[in-house]
Amino acid sequence: MKRLAAALTIIVLSSPCLAEQRPEWAFFVPTSLAAPQAAPPEAPALDVLNPPDWYPAEHPAMPAVVAHGSPAQGERTAPLLPCALCHLPNGLGHVESASLAGLPADYIIRQFAEFRSGERRIGVGNAGAQRLLSALKSNYTDEQVRASALYFSTLAPRAWIQVREARQVPVSVVDPNSLMRTVLAGHDTEPLGDRIVELPESESGLRNRDGHSGFIAYVPEGSLVRGKILVTRANEWGVACTACHGKTLNGLGGVPPLAGRPPTYLVRQLWDYQNGERRGSMAAPMRAIAARLRVDEMLTVAAYLASLTPGRGD
Repeated sequence: MKRLAAALTIIVLSSPCLAEQRPEWAFFVPTSLAAPQAAPPEAPALDVLNPPDWYPAEHPAMPAVVAHGSPAQGERTAPLLPCALCHLPNGLGHVESASLAGLPADYIIRQFAEFRSGERRIGVGNAGAQRLLSALKSNYTDEQVRASALYFSTLAPRAWIQVREARQVPVSVVDPNSLMRTVLAGHDTEPLGDRIVELPESESGLRNRDGHSGFIAYVPEGSLVRGKILVTRANEWGVACTACHGKTLNGLGGVPPLAGRPPTYLVRQLWDYQNGERRGSMAAPMRAIAARLRVDEMLTVAAYLASLTPGRGD
């Protein structure tokens, strides 16, 4: 692994960064059509400090920091939000955040430290959302971070994303408050173009934090075939994704799994590696890979990886 990292570091240092515009569709930036949306009439008011747990028999007992939060107080200018609000009790999470189920505990702890140090930056949403999410990271104690990391690492990943190739998709918007992408009522379809659009299977399931209600990822036609070639073959950088992430792409040792992860999340990470937004202690190999990827290649790689069956690592 050390030799691989060293070789890839040489590649990234010799490779010019590709001058492309950031794929805003992957970062859940609120659109001009969007306005803060009320929850559907059938949805109960959400207590953000105590999100619902609809299926408690399906997971171990949650640590307090996963299940419950507390309001801002004293020097803490942001509330302490419970992990389950965005990542859900099952760890599969919403596509504007991240899936944590089955990630190695040490990996989660390390990413949290890099968020705090600035080695990994939050780019999802608008500037206000980024400030809030960044402030949240400073509120948790080391003990709370460790407890949540151990909890999520014990959860079994499962299929959560349906990947569908398409030309047309429902017109959708990103809510500026929740960053959730939902179908815009009263509109038909629009061309998908060169992007990925992830929509909930059920809007009420999304807003109610239903752990049985996943997502549909619409990807351009031909993405899966092209993505498989990039993922499974040793290309110009001389290594396939399976070399580090395992033969089933469900993780290897402390290297995280990729199979079945939200594709927009994967695109965000590739973009951030390429543009220096992720530069932690173990970032060099991925920076080397991402340095040579065009955005359309990031898209196809992410689409293929999201279509794979998630499971335990090798």
